[in-house]
Amino acid sequence: MKYLAVLIIILFTLSGCNNGYDSLEKAVQSQWKTPIEIINQDEDKQLVYYLDQTQHILGVYHYEKGKYSYDNEQSVGITFESESGLPFFISANYFEGVGNIIHGAIKTDKYEVERFVIEYKNGETQEIKARNNTFITEFPSYLTISAVEFLGKVENAYGYDKNNEIVESWN
Repeated sequence: MKYLAVLIIILFTLSGCNNGYDSLEKAVQSQWKTPIEIINQDEDKQLVYYLDQTQHILGVYHYEKGKYSYDNEQSVGITFESESGLPFFISANYFEGVGNIIHGAIKTDKYEVERFVIEYKNGETQEIKARNNTFITEFPSYLTISAVEFLGKVENAYGYDKNNEIVESWN
């Protein structure tokens, strides 16, 4: 009986240690049968931007006690193309516990986007550092709208390379 109690305690302890993954990539991959590739991450907001084949996905992960966990409950995905120019998308979504988030990408293997600039209809601009031709950012303080209304407030958006040349524009 004593050995059974010790065995139960050991199994309970070991199962408690397995609540998550050692890497964010393993946590996200646990939700997919096809290989994923993490291309951007916001550690403060615990957001991960990754590719599943041609689909661009932004989701919320959790990091606690040195372990990552992820499920697709709070994730949004898009596959996008363009008939003229490089494929470029921007979007806004609300994530529970995180808030309103703006994200986007330019699909290109030829150029490296260094920064994105969003011009709003009210004359304000927002500059965001790019990572792997993508971006993740919070709503600027002057934008007091819901994520659903976001695109109606955007005048244009641009992706710039390190030479300050426009890689592509969105409008």
